[in-house]
Amino acid sequence: MLTIPVASFDLYVTSKTIAGKTLQELVDRVEEARGVLLRGITRGGHKIPIGTNTVIKRGDTLHVTGSEAAIEKLAAVVGRVIHPTDESDLAVLGIAIFIGVLVGAMLIIPLGRLRIALGTSVGTLLAGVIVGWMRSLRPWFAIIPDGAVLFMRSIGLAAFVAMIGLKAGPIFVQAVKEYGYILFLGGIVVTLIPLITGLFFGRYVLRLNPALLLGGIAGAQTMIAGVAAVQEKSDSPVATLGYSYTAAIGHIFLTTWGSIIVFLMT
Repeated sequence: MLTIPVASFDLYVTSKTIAGKTLQELVDRVEEARGVLLRGITRGGHKIPIGTNTVIKRGDTLHVTGSEAAIEKLAAVVGRVIHPTDESDLAVLGIAIFIGVLVGAMLIIPLGRLRIALGTSVGTLLAGVIVGWMRSLRPWFAIIPDGAVLFMRSIGLAAFVAMIGLKAGPIFVQAVKEYGYILFLGGIVVTLIPLITGLFFGRYVLRLNPALLLGGIAGAQTMIAGVAAVQEKSDSPVATLGYSYTAAIGHIFLTTWGSIIVFLMT
């Protein structure tokens, strides 16, 4: 028995004959399911409990273990096998970034006399949202291993903070020498009041999920480092749902109101 090759794969459900049936019905009616152990079910990125009355839906990912021959027979009935890989789909990543930057740089929204540019960062963000949505429908598309995602998130957070410090350091010291510590304290107040207000309003008035709320606040501040920190501490990508939309709106308002404030001050 030790010579029997055993494999563990993920099966993506696309078959109409499988979707809509309970696990008990599949065991009773699908002969190809025999000899295969179901270890888990993922739906929309979330694990769902396994029971005899659990209904399988299209788009579910079944985590199974068994002999390679048995899994191949079941895969032909269920849908498609998602083969594990350690390689990143850099082609899709590069093309998505290029298209996002191009669209963000070219797309300009007219608003009266103002011309609001979408911006390369917003364009890249929207491209990432689209690719992520496509991957949710086709898990074998644009595969990037979790280790690579964690590395890019960590190095991106560290690089972002370092570049902000390098850019703001000389200006900060000069401003403190010229205007005193009142400017420093005023900056703390101006920064914290919107964050604290948004936190309490979203939690106790809108009653949002904490991770979703923190991601939305980070997006409103257009602070990618903030949402990366929330994901790292919560060990969940939920914060990006709140970040995606508010970041796009935040970038547009940042560009618009920056011009308006400069115009009013002059």
